[in-house]
Amino acid sequence: MTSGNLQTIAIIRLWVPLALTWAMMAAEGVILQSVLSRLQDAATNLAAFGVAISIAFIVEAPVIMLLSASTAYVLGSRSYRIVRALALALSFGTSCMMGIAVLPPVYAILSKTILALPPSITDHVYWSLVALIPWPGAIGIRRFYQGVIIKRHMNHLVALGTTIRLLSIIAGSILALRFVRTSYTAPYACGVLAFAVTAEMIATWWMARYAVRSIQHTNSPRESMLTFRRLVALYIPLAMTSLITMGLGPVFAAFMTRFPNAVASLAVFPIIDNTVFQFRSPLFAYQEVAISLYSRHGLHEKKVAKAAYGIATIATGLLLVIATTPLSDIVFGVFPYHLDTSLHPMAAYGMILLLPLPIVSAIYSVERSVLIVSHHTNHVTYSTLLEAGVTIGVMSLAALLRINISGVYLACVAMTAGKITAAVYLLFVGRYYRSARD
Repeated sequence: MTSGNLQTIAIIRLWVPLALTWAMMAAEGVILQSVLSRLQDAATNLAAFGVAISIAFIVEAPVIMLLSASTAYVLGSRSYRIVRALALALSFGTSCMMGIAVLPPVYAILSKTILALPPSITDHVYWSLVALIPWPGAIGIRRFYQGVIIKRHMNHLVALGTTIRLLSIIAGSILALRFVRTSYTAPYACGVLAFAVTAEMIATWWMARYAVRSIQHTNSPRESMLTFRRLVALYIPLAMTSLITMGLGPVFAAFMTRFPNAVASLAVFPIIDNTVFQFRSPLFAYQEVAISLYSRHGLHEKKVAKAAYGIATIATGLLLVIATTPLSDIVFGVFPYHLDTSLHPMAAYGMILLLPLPIVSAIYSVERSVLIVSHHTNHVTYSTLLEAGVTIGVMSLAALLRINISGVYLACVAMTAGKITAAVYLLFVGRYYRSARD
């Protein structure tokens, strides 16, 4: 394709496999939590699983953007080797961090001083983290090869790899329901997750062989500017973005405990966030599509942004229907969630406050892609810092003024305000760098 004949259907074909991939990844947590709720000591193990996964998410944050880096910067054999070296270093390093976290002296500080875990779940969390040691490294290597696959527009292979991961989780879940009788089911669930991710990594590496051979026989004049040091300088802002984003979760929890209906807010907020996440995930998948298309067709290809905003509009409409119709009682009270009836209005109103997020996610994907392709990744970090600053600022101001509303509503308002502010910043910066390419 050339810049003059990009068709919307071609964009959709690239996007759909990645959107399915995100949908399947979102489903795996629901599956494992559903299984844990049916096994021994459900409450303890669900809590331990949640804590262990939140720690794993923070540890894996440095490798999250390897997918974008691989998609954007692997142009030929030389750049492939440079990006691969960074991917291997980060993957090994993050798994080592997980190993360090479970050293008894380190874990004692983490569990007792930093997290102040209840004694009933301390051991469950520990063995869950042990099971997750391979997790961040496998994710890093997998995301690197997924980027190589996307670079060659073989996106269906990414979805196939995730299907293998989901099937592994389903198989492990069935075995757990039939044979697991221990009270330590959270470590088992984390072990299933680590095994599934490792299987997906191996499958992705194997499926990427054709794309790798193609790249190794390619020499692009644009890759001569890329050195390992330059790549690190470009990647650090992207990694910082993930770290800052992952770190906001505990901040929301800390603030909600200081407002009315703290327990209800802490219970409902993750449900609202997860529900809205399902409708934002197609836009997360779109970022790699936008990077690939902007790299090939140039930053002024308007159809790239148009498709993203079309997807976001549909997602917003679906969220609005769920939040404002009797469907909300089904979603929050029957399937997939089983909230008490008294919490349904809180969940629905909170979802309404988060309605702008799909559009914001579209802006994130499109404008971050512009910045990544144009090698101005520092602005991605600046936007995330701005988001975090506004989010924390809104909640701090509310605490200072002692506003008497449920914490979940304030958290939703703060999240929306922070993301909208960051999106406006990205729009202005993206427009500037598009103009600079004229």
